[in-house]
Amino acid sequence: MVRNSGRRANGRQARQTPTRGFTLAEILVALALMALLAAVLLPTVAGQILKGDAGRVGQDLQAVRGGAEQFLADVHRYPGRYSDLSKVIAIANTDLLGSNYNAGLVSKWKGPYVTKDTVNSAVDTGFGGSITNTFARVTNTNAIQYLTVVIVGISGPDFDKIDEQVDGVINRTSGLLRWNSTGGIDSTKFLAIPIQ
Repeated sequence: MVRNSGRRANGRQARQTPTRGFTLAEILVALALMALLAAVLLPTVAGQILKGDAGRVGQDLQAVRGGAEQFLADVHRYPGRYSDLSKVIAIANTDLLGSNYNAGLVSKWKGPYVTKDTVNSAVDTGFGGSITNTFARVTNTNAIQYLTVVIVGISGPDFDKIDEQVDGVINRTSGLLRWNSTGGIDSTKFLAIPIQ
């Protein structure tokens, strides 16, 4: 086996070109540029993600409202639970006003009226909130009762972002969206359909 001694065939020493890496200054400049880009882009990206959560909650609430309206048109009763919109109702189930569904009403169910299904009696939505399975009856300041969707786990500041999108203004005690914190539990109420 012949070893290459660094000489060419004509006997002259072969020139070795030195390999060049990055200097410390070049590395520091590259890191500074990446830090500058991150400082500029991260707040923008984070803001868009938060808008996405508010949009998701708003879309979920509109989907529940639309499903409840279609359920009312088909069954002629207000649904008592979110699961009434996602699964075939049973005679043992009760509507929002406390009446049992009879066989004739059960046969009118043409759902599912919503695409999300309840898991452990709640439906996850944006900002880590969960739509509870049971609908509520809430009376507004004009003495009109509403089928109301309840979401737990949304903080006050996150509620404000959703409220601005749904009601067009931030007000925790009026409009279609309401927020309160009782006993350490934050809840959002969406007055979905007036009860007539």
